[in-house]
Amino acid sequence: MVSVIIPAYNMEKYLGKSLDSVIAQTYKNLEVIIVDDGSMDTTLEIAQRYAMADKRIKVYHKENGGVSSARNHGIEQATGEYIFFFDPDDLMEVYCIEVLVRAMEDAGADMVSCQYSRWDDAGTRLEDYGFIVGERVFSSEKDRISFLIKELLDYHVGFEVWDKLFKTDIIKEKNVRFPDKCRIGEDLAFNIKYLMHVSKMNNVADRCIRYTIRNDSAMGSHKKLSDKISEDMLLTMDVWEYAGDYSEKSFFEQFPVLFVKMIEHSYVGHSPCEIVEAIKEISDISFMEQRYTEIDAFKDEIISIYPVEIAKIKYRYHLMVRTRMTDEGDIGDRFVQFFYDCYRRLRGREPLERWKMPY
Repeated sequence: MVSVIIPAYNMEKYLGKSLDSVIAQTYKNLEVIIVDDGSMDTTLEIAQRYAMADKRIKVYHKENGGVSSARNHGIEQATGEYIFFFDPDDLMEVYCIEVLVRAMEDAGADMVSCQYSRWDDAGTRLEDYGFIVGERVFSSEKDRISFLIKELLDYHVGFEVWDKLFKTDIIKEKNVRFPDKCRIGEDLAFNIKYLMHVSKMNNVADRCIRYTIRNDSAMGSHKKLSDKISEDMLLTMDVWEYAGDYSEKSFFEQFPVLFVKMIEHSYVGHSPCEIVEAIKEISDISFMEQRYTEIDAFKDEIISIYPVEIAKIKYRYHLMVRTRMTDEGDIGDRFVQFFYDCYRRLRGREPLERWKMPY
């Protein structure tokens, strides 16, 4: 059985069509768990109406706590062998669950990922997203870290959870949960924590999900740079704390490389100076300061994760952020960066302090 967990908050406009796509699945052995997260519209009534018509649907109501809280509540209720997280404004292709379950069992995998398409509110297909296809076997922590950095964090399998099938026993036994404190990036944090325990992943070519782009989504309204950096810091802290409790020592020790790759998502399109100014608006940056002090020992590893042509300047970018994020930045580092910028100007290149982090 597959437990389909659907967090719902004020989704009366979308929930009916979304549930219709779940009910129409060719794979019938489903447990559909709808968690109404304190909706103030008719979302709960719609969910209850569907539950009366289909005994596979179970409805839970809780006070508003956010999507992470709602999904975590759904995990506690799940009794299926597998868990699939589904958003109430998206649609499943009719073959979605069948394809994912078959891919999981045929490969003997712990996790399956699929492709998806993006649609607007009016039902117009906007674009198709294509990720890696094929099996990935992880025989060591080194393999997992490499996959996380070079595949997951480069968006080669998607940050999202709603295009993946998970094993319930791994989620529950390893206490993999969504971070309640994060408003953005909770899917990525969940995927990283889950992947710490995966031995084999299967990535299928089937396009199973129709993802709806909404103008009022959290992603669309979350634009302030300091907030983005703060959110990335929170989700990185969540992964750090989890790694210390549940991962093998080698993963925890290699965390500085993962930290750099995770935190720079909010740096994209901005210069080091812009990042520093935004960081100064954040009340507590002690976690960032501590993690940044550790990157010197991992210089070679960090440089190796980037394309050769920009690897060294990306590393220097992080050093500049580290040096200038507080008034007590190392004087020696400042001199080195000053002369490096002089060198770039002599070569007719943009100085590092104005160089923007590329996508």
